[in-house]
Amino acid sequence: MSSYCWLSKDSLKHANYPSSTLKFFDLEDISLKQIPPIKRRRLNGLSKMAMHTSLSCLDKTNVAPEQVYTVFASQHGELSRTASIVNDIVNGDEVSPKDFSLSVHNSSLGLFSIFNKNKQFGTSIAAGSNTFGFALLESYNLLKRYPDETVLLTCFDLEVSQPFDSLQQRHDPSYSLSLLLSLDNTSGQEISFSFERSDKEGQADKPLAIEFFEFLQGDQSTALLQSADNNWEFTKNAL
Repeated sequence: MSSYCWLSKDSLKHANYPSSTLKFFDLEDISLKQIPPIKRRRLNGLSKMAMHTSLSCLDKTNVAPEQVYTVFASQHGELSRTASIVNDIVNGDEVSPKDFSLSVHNSSLGLFSIFNKNKQFGTSIAAGSNTFGFALLESYNLLKRYPDETVLLTCFDLEVSQPFDSLQQRHDPSYSLSLLLSLDNTSGQEISFSFERSDKEGQADKPLAIEFFEFLQGDQSTALLQSADNNWEFTKNAL
């Protein structure tokens, strides 16, 4: 398994991340020099984050981006772009064709496929606080069906801004996590997971994707993580 996670320094002001944890994250500004400038102009903050961690994760293992199956997951998707479109309509302004065409939830996945000439299977996931967990489940299902393939899982979200920030119980930073997954066990580590419905409504301190990444980087062999309505258990199995 290869992993790569980016966090926005600007949006960390609302979240408590100790320096011992932050050292594992990429906190630098995104440049995306791999993408020609004429194409980069089509990327906004959300799709730029997803493209950055996806390509960085693939670069770590020299896997070609056109070869992987993809699972892109975002709880809120293009919320900021959609809000901008609604504001334009309310104010009687013309809606940007670019904003309209890229406001759909799977636009980041589509741009990744187009830019990298990837014609493999791709899935877009949105499942509330369980978004990362069900994206991981979808990735596993793909690997069981196509055991010789590799799946790129990218889970990402922008910090929720006005007017929807007041509806959030927790302020999450902008982030993007990419994992390169396969059934090939030569990496020396295997991750197993399970989940069950919780009768008690929970509230984790961080998005499930970030907590999972911290578990990957830490020394614990098992982690029990909580979403709003599910308990997720992850285990590192040394081979």
